[in-house]
Amino acid sequence: MRALAERMDKPHSFVQKVEQGERRLDVVEYVWYCRKLGVNPQDGLLLIEQVLLASKD
Repeated sequence: MRALAERMDKPHSFVQKVEQGERRLDVVEYVWYCRKLGVNPQDGLLLIEQVLLASKD
């Protein structure tokens, strides 16, 4: 988390809150977050959708 926070030029508490679900990202922040992680934002959305669908069962 600290390395990602440094790449994002944010305090590590920002990343921690996002990862723990205490803070949500808007669309622009989400794309920026994905890029800093080296993840294609579209692929990230597909993963989120899969998790949400699986949790409905």
